[in-house]
Amino acid sequence: MSEPTVLRWRLPFAPVDGAGRPVVCPTCGVGERLVLGMDLDDHSDEPSYMTCPSGHSWLDERFTRKYGALFLADILDAEPGLLAHLDDLQREHGAA
Repeated sequence: MSEPTVLRWRLPFAPVDGAGRPVVCPTCGVGERLVLGMDLDDHSDEPSYMTCPSGHSWLDERFTRKYGALFLADILDAEPGLLAHLDDLQREHGAA
C-alpha cells in the first residue's frame, strides 16, 4: 500500500484556535508563516503536522487533519489546475 499524498502549504494567515488564541510554534513561539501538512483523503480528528519557518515540527491538536483536508480542497476548488501540478508543488513545498 502506498503512502497518501500529503502537501505542506504555508498558511496565508496567522492562525488562531477556536477560542481566538494565536497558534504558535511550541519551541520558538512564531505564529506567522506556519506550514500545515494536508492530505485530501484524511478527514480524521487526529492532529495535523505543522512546521514553523525555523524548521520546528509538531502535531497540533487545534488543527485536525479534517481541517487540512478541507483547506486543501478549498485551494483546489479555487484553482483546479493545481491538482495537475501536485508533484511540482510537493517538490517546491515538500511532502510531510
